[in-house]
Amino acid sequence: MAVTWTRAWWRWTGGPTTRPVERVVRVDGRSRADEPGGERQAFGRWVKRPRVDGGKRRGDGCDRRSLSPTWVLAVGCPQPAGRGGRGVGVGRDASRLAGLQRRLQGIAGGLAVYDEAPDNVSSSTYSSTPSLPGCRVAPGMRADAGLPLARVTSNRVDLRALAAMDGVGRFREVLPMLMDPVAFAEAFVSGDAAGGCRVPSRGMERHRATLRSCGVASDARSRPAFAMKAFTTPKKDGRTARLVLDARPLNDAMRRPPSMDLPRLRDFIAEVERHRFAMQCDGVSYFYQFPVDASISRYFGIGMKGCDMLLNVLCMGWSWAPCIAQRASNVLVRDLGLAWVDNFLVLGGTLDEAERNVAVFRKRAQAARVEVRAEGDGALWQVRSRFVCVGVEFDLAAETQRHRLDPSWAERWVDGSGMTAVLSGRATARQFAEVFGGAVWATDILAVPRCHFAALLSFAGRLGGRMVGAAAPVWDEVVDVPPSARRELGALRKIVRENPWVVGGVPEDTGSVLWTDASSRAWAALLEAEGRFVDGRQGVFAGPDADAHINLKEMLAFAEGVVRLCWAPGAQRCRIDNAAVVGAVAKGSSSSYAANRVLSRSLRVAGRRGIVLRPDWVPSGGQLADPYTRGTSLPRFPAQLPLPRSRATPFDLF
Repeated sequence: MAVTWTRAWWRWTGGPTTRPVERVVRVDGRSRADEPGGERQAFGRWVKRPRVDGGKRRGDGCDRRSLSPTWVLAVGCPQPAGRGGRGVGVGRDASRLAGLQRRLQGIAGGLAVYDEAPDNVSSSTYSSTPSLPGCRVAPGMRADAGLPLARVTSNRVDLRALAAMDGVGRFREVLPMLMDPVAFAEAFVSGDAAGGCRVPSRGMERHRATLRSCGVASDARSRPAFAMKAFTTPKKDGRTARLVLDARPLNDAMRRPPSMDLPRLRDFIAEVERHRFAMQCDGVSYFYQFPVDASISRYFGIGMKGCDMLLNVLCMGWSWAPCIAQRASNVLVRDLGLAWVDNFLVLGGTLDEAERNVAVFRKRAQAARVEVRAEGDGALWQVRSRFVCVGVEFDLAAETQRHRLDPSWAERWVDGSGMTAVLSGRATARQFAEVFGGAVWATDILAVPRCHFAALLSFAGRLGGRMVGAAAPVWDEVVDVPPSARRELGALRKIVRENPWVVGGVPEDTGSVLWTDASSRAWAALLEAEGRFVDGRQGVFAGPDADAHINLKEMLAFAEGVVRLCWAPGAQRCRIDNAAVVGAVAKGSSSSYAANRVLSRSLRVAGRRGIVLRPDWVPSGGQLADPYTRGTSLPRFPAQLPLPRSRATPFDLF
């Protein structure tokens, strides 16, 4: 393997090189002129930078003073034709590769693998090679650069047949967005669908033939209303990439889509665990099976060199696309099972029931011309009791149905480079967002309340608010992750590494009801059993709690009630007249750092006692604990229940 190590102020002249650039390893850092060294700085792309005023123009317009001092290890990259500049070429000996890696790692803490060729290197000569040992993908670099675009199915769904099966009408509600140009134009916020946006794509020209052959896109005969940037992301196989359109210009111009009708993850898991058998399959290139009317495809343009292209299928990246796909999937599995976008799960309490449901699903898929394939290592239409679906491993054959994280996903998340960077305290915003998204997913599946990670949630909220408020968010900037957030993430990492089974089922009711309430000055908690109050506590807020928000005071009252009054294992009903507290207890987290700390305390106690909290909302007039927060002393227990101030019936939201 040829190796070139050079001080790089790059100067490319004379057009694209004919030599292949397989991989470029680059470490940025301040250094002396004769040797690399200094602290690591942010990694950047290969871009032509404009010269600064008064600077001397060099070759292609790059000013030497506008570039950081850079050391580059080019692997499999002979001297390109026409390259010049200072410090060119130090060595080509392949045996020096390991030594150069160690030396650069000692300087910069690691090597940055650029999976993207420089701008003016011909993309047709660029090819990807396996990652070097001890190297990582630099922030902001596409790990899929050089991957061929996966060939997709040329099958197209019969939209009218699918709409005829829609007994609820939810799919028919969004179908005009694919077939009716008038309805599509009416979805624009301003009412002006003229568009005019054009954002060019980089490196997509080499995929033009694949897009044509699959019928996914065609050359535009006139200027598209929206010509947007296209890019690729790696598929699960790691060898091919999928096409995604950056449709933000179109999304910003249109009104928000209606609800996807996607089930909540907890509801999805609970429904699966009510059955014993399942058949799993997924749609082949599912979004690309939905055709788009020719008069609508002009809004899904791909900005490319020479001639733009138009997508003829459902655009991956358009805000309405997931809603359309999910509602179509719900039609196919109605009364048979569940769907998660392009994943279909047909369920049955017995083997016979499951096989009958599979037969009905096959008829529907054939009638609507939906192409599906087996998911995982099973055969198509095979009914099983143990399988992995949407990142969850289910075991329905056990005496008590159970689930856990997909072990392969858990391993990737725990040992990924993003996790290592975040735990070190110096990660990019993109790396943190990816790790945090996995943390949210893992806590939902493993039924770990997120309030236990209050510092992690708080930092994620602050970072997200900063990115949303920025005119141009820089996701590749390095952020300092607080030590408290890192400790909590480390604790969650340990749980995910163990990946315990979570047993489904609904616990028996304790037979008692916990009533909690708070006023501006005091709190009260009472336990009802068999139509009488059997115990209670009350108190006055003091210190910092006296000036807290009413929502936090309500949470404090709830925590006192759980810790002091609830002892029997099982499902414990809780009556609260504060909707924010009810929602936080139900989902296991709050948007407030202080509330998360309080909720974490009460849930830890409940968990040790085998208690599952079931919050119910009641109107203030029906809150039986209210008088005891306003000066009334607790009665002698057991005591008769007081009459509510209103006849409103408590409404169980969960």
